Amino acid sequence: MKRTIRIFSFLLAAVMLLSAQALAADKTQAFTDVSKQDYFYDAVNWATQKEITSGVSKDTFAPARECTRADFVTFLWRAAGKPVVNFPMNFSDVKEDAYYAEAVRWAASLGIVTGLSKTTFGPTSAVTREQAVTMLWRFAKQQGFDTTQGGMAIREYADFESLSEYAREAMAWAVNAGVLKGSDNRLLPSATCTRAQLVTLLYRLESQTTDKTDAADYSGDVTGWMYTPESKDTQVDLLVSIDTVAQGSAGGSLQQANAAVSLMKLAMMDSGKAEEAVKTYLAGMNATQKDFFSFQWQQALSQANALLDGSEDPAILDDAGDAGFDLHAVSSDKVAALDKTVTKLLRDAGVTDEWKNHTDLEPFNAAA
Repeated sequence: MKRTIRIFSFLLAAVMLLSAQALAADKTQAFTDVSKQDYFYDAVNWATQKEITSGVSKDTFAPARECTRADFVTFLWRAAGKPVVNFPMNFSDVKEDAYYAEAVRWAASLGIVTGLSKTTFGPTSAVTREQAVTMLWRFAKQQGFDTTQGGMAIREYADFESLSEYAREAMAWAVNAGVLKGSDNRLLPSATCTRAQLVTLLYRLESQTTDKTDAADYSGDVTGWMYTPESKDTQVDLLVSIDTVAQGSAGGSLQQANAAVSLMKLAMMDSGKAEEAVKTYLAGMNATQKDFFSFQWQQALSQANALLDGSEDPAILDDAGDAGFDLHAVSSDKVAALDKTVTKLLRDAGVTDEWKNHTDLEPFNAAA
């Protein structure tokens, strides 16, 4: 009898363990408002497995709940691996302690979001379908997905003409790539998005992993996000700032000013330490990242020289958050000497002047 009880207890424990494992593998089973018949079932399961989002409570996902701009940017940030970036945000409505602050900082640094204005992001505003698709399209390009599928299919929708100009290329890509599907032959660009719809957009994009291009090296990973600004290493922090100029993205000129200040600060440090910092920084990069850093260095150097020779209005430093920086304390000779050192290190690392001589990001964007 005791033997029978032991066997029964063992089998019961095994069944309970397997059930728990199965439930963990399929988190949607825990949500009473998500069923296998729902179009978003697989997407919700994928998103919760990847910890891109979770339920609004232990047993509810709230698939029909309206999402904000902050919500979707946070989804994208988590999908990217929660990168930490050193980027000055100028959005007055994004508080540093907000749960979405790092997500917005990251997205702004890559031009994935540009804000409702130069100083407002609109975190609590409901995200519209065309806004979400545009963010997703920019995110996809940064992640190395093939975003070249345009075409005329989008013109078949009855409300095509109501699309905002900024969103047309993104919406054309989403329709052709099968990421976005209309409703009753309409795109509904101004309609707000639900939680279910947004995780479905991301899930459909992720399902195209095999379509990622070899040019992914020219995406967001190029710009040195692997170096955390929390390193406590001043030289590395300055190099990260220089390496995120991103001319042409949101706030490009202000970001160049920040990078220029970082370059000048680096130039005024001990030359031996600065050289060692750059050498170590480059050692952690692949060939593409070195090319990109060469390009970014040239942009920051040009801005620094323009500030020093007076051809650039120093008032830009106020807008960029560097109002306290004293240009008069900077030696042009030391800036030139640092550039000479960096140029040699780049050549030693196999980087040609091809990238340094470009004036915009077109080579990288074209490759992506």
